Amino acid sequence: MRVNSSHRLLFDGGTSVPFLETPNKHGTLAGGKPKYIIIHYTASGSANSAINVFRNPSHRASAHLVLGHDGAITQMARLNEKCWHAGQSRWGGLTGLNSHSVGIEIANWGWLEGGNGNWKSHVGTRVDDSRVIEATHRNGGRFLGWEIYDEAQVTTCADMVRAIADRYELGPEHVLGHDDISPLRKQDPGPAWHMEKFRSFVFGRSDDTGDVELRYQVSSATGLNLRNGPGVAHDVIKLLSDNTEVLQIESNGAWWLVSELVGGDADITGWVHSNWLRRM
Repeated sequence: MRVNSSHRLLFDGGTSVPFLETPNKHGTLAGGKPKYIIIHYTASGSANSAINVFRNPSHRASAHLVLGHDGAITQMARLNEKCWHAGQSRWGGLTGLNSHSVGIEIANWGWLEGGNGNWKSHVGTRVDDSRVIEATHRNGGRFLGWEIYDEAQVTTCADMVRAIADRYELGPEHVLGHDDISPLRKQDPGPAWHMEKFRSFVFGRSDDTGDVELRYQVSSATGLNLRNGPGVAHDVIKLLSDNTEVLQIESNGAWWLVSELVGGDADITGWVHSNWLRRM
């Protein structure tokens, strides 16, 4: 992906990302370009519900980009325009981050209540146990359920953020959550979004381990798809269960070629999305 001179997001082939303009915006960002990228969850079940809210002038809320469960992107404002996604916020000596940032809304319910077999969103919608992790937010609060993010959402969001960062010369320190800039008010994107790992997927990481084997464990209650190529378009070879040990062989951005370790020896080899791996 890339961002063109009109501040529109384009796919790799040059086709524009679908654009549904929000009326809920005002003027341009300070300095004419974003200084930060803010990640949000929609607190709704679908991208369309958020898009409908952002197209309604009475709601006075908006974001530049909305990302669906399947990775579908909708752009709702040019990336140099001021949207209304941050609210009362502060970061890096700046207040009112609406004037300084691009907002990305990812379809996700966020926090859930009810327990196993009965997880529900804040509006009472049931969420399957397989889509829930349990955690306390790093900013405090109760031990709650949180809807997980889909593989396609993480992959596509990384592509979008990389394109925006390249266009406006931003680094990993410029990618934040709503819970960073408004910690007393907001919890999104929440514990199910691994921000430090996400930044490393977008911008790369340095590793001076030389020839030391890089062993990881699957960190996903629902398992991790092992595919025959780097991307969700490739077929699934096997579902690796939580805590499965793997050996990293090579990487293609956020996608890693790994071998499953069985009894300490390499077994099946394939590609996984590294968001769901933790270093051993």
